[in-house]
Amino acid sequence: MATGKVIWGRGVILILFIVYQGIRSEQNVALSKPSEQSSDQGRPDLVASKVVDGCLDRKMDNGCCTHTQGSGPKTAWWRVDMKELMTINSITITYTNTVERRDRLAGYHLYISNTTSTPQDGTLCYVDTSSTIDEVQLVVTHQCPFVGRYVTVYNYRTEPLRQSWYYQYALLELCELQVWGCPSACYGGNCNSTTGACFYCFTGTYGDFCNMTCPANCKDNACEKDTGTCVETDIYSKSGLFCCISNARDQMQNVTKRWISIISDLSSSYIVRRLEFITNFVRIKRSGFLR
Repeated sequence: MATGKVIWGRGVILILFIVYQGIRSEQNVALSKPSEQSSDQGRPDLVASKVVDGCLDRKMDNGCCTHTQGSGPKTAWWRVDMKELMTINSITITYTNTVERRDRLAGYHLYISNTTSTPQDGTLCYVDTSSTIDEVQLVVTHQCPFVGRYVTVYNYRTEPLRQSWYYQYALLELCELQVWGCPSACYGGNCNSTTGACFYCFTGTYGDFCNMTCPANCKDNACEKDTGTCVETDIYSKSGLFCCISNARDQMQNVTKRWISIISDLSSSYIVRRLEFITNFVRIKRSGFLR
């Protein structure tokens, strides 16, 4: 009996783990998005867009990588514009597979930002601090739990070099950059890893990508995520199915206010006139006309 309970318990743990993994899935939100870089090598097959084309081939001559200018620059950068704010979980960098070029990638910085005034705008997610050339990873995933629109890979070279084994010029030979996350409209930053559709929406929005607004007559602005149907209807809403009830209620309130005002005015007038009558009566009686 004890063994059976242990096996059943493991099964529950496994199921919970699978469900959790499914909820936490993300997609590559940088795929096929606009990109740019500080300079070009000159070859039409080594351009910035190659880094977000979905190709993971790391051979420089196979048309899946980019290459900034090789001789002279002291700074180099590459950037992708995801076109909207994204809830980012992690970023995977794939560099060309020539081992001798580790000295070129070494020392790079990874930024997430909402502006592009400088290559170093935004939040620094990662900086390579490898002390030896063998420590530089050419395919690596960095955890970057931030919200932003732009991702920038930046590198620079100074005199003297930060490490003696660094390549003397700043250049980038990226083959792919994948940003794993979801549109920021997704509640909790959770979406389908294949379609990018949100699992949950913030209150007031609905749709696959949570980009539609719930009807105005929904109570507490809450509606079904898939259909937009109100979870509960506000019968006093001024729009939608119950607009007439709401308008009638408002009209009745206005009429009531007017009658209260009229009655108040009449009451005031009656009281004044009554006081005037009493005052005149007393005055006449004192004069001797009334015995």
